[in-house]
Amino acid sequence: MVNLFRAQLYRLVRNRAFWGLLMVFSVLVFLFVSQVGEEAVRQGAYRNLPSWRGASEGSSMSVGAEVVLGEFWVPQILSMFTALLAAAFFADDFKYGGVRLLDVVPSFRRAYVGSAALLMAFVSALFLMAAVLAAWLALLPNGALSIELFDGPGRFARWGLQLILASVTGALVAVVAVAATGRIGWGVVAVLVAGAVPEWLMGVVWMWGGEELAGALVGSMPPLQLMHLCYGDFTPTIAEVLSLLPWLAVMLGACWLAMRRKRL
Repeated sequence: MVNLFRAQLYRLVRNRAFWGLLMVFSVLVFLFVSQVGEEAVRQGAYRNLPSWRGASEGSSMSVGAEVVLGEFWVPQILSMFTALLAAAFFADDFKYGGVRLLDVVPSFRRAYVGSAALLMAFVSALFLMAAVLAAWLALLPNGALSIELFDGPGRFARWGLQLILASVTGALVAVVAVAATGRIGWGVVAVLVAGAVPEWLMGVVWMWGGEELAGALVGSMPPLQLMHLCYGDFTPTIAEVLSLLPWLAVMLGACWLAMRRKRL
């Protein structure tokens, strides 16, 4: 699996489309965050940023990176970009028959699924670092507001880990679709449908009086966890981060099953 991951990573970093997508994502984050104005913050115009009403002129404030990124729904954008990249990247393996070359390797299907998950974790982490850097640069001219990564004991680490796990799980949805069909279009459709299912399912469960089930099971689904990350007052606990691991395991199993039944 390690050798396959290195080969896929090499192919990824040599892909101009990957760097173009990373650049587009970084520019979007920069443009979003650069809209933050001192007067608007003082008036409490932002959902996550604390209001400065009554603060003296020349005062400054440091906020966590997760607060700023959540204000502009960056976690959901990051997850979507990662999933779309996964659909395009892995669809090429099946469209052009590149995956057939691996069929001679023992247990290559398991290795392929594992390396795909690792690759998407790397991509999510890289996109997250790019988002933090873009937000920091956007606020650099703003002397009254700055980003603080370590605003709490492990808060940003837990926030970032939960974002990466949710993004990898969503990316594996695209991998399942392209592995089963060999077409990038079905991967994109699968990502969009998977993002809408939790809210629809939440409504159905609540309608039938399953509030506890809705909160425990449906509420732990990756798309809803991404929504929680977009609110500045949400600080994920270790238990909430680990609640994504069963969903990740389910998607890894689905990828392996799709690969197992796929005729190469």
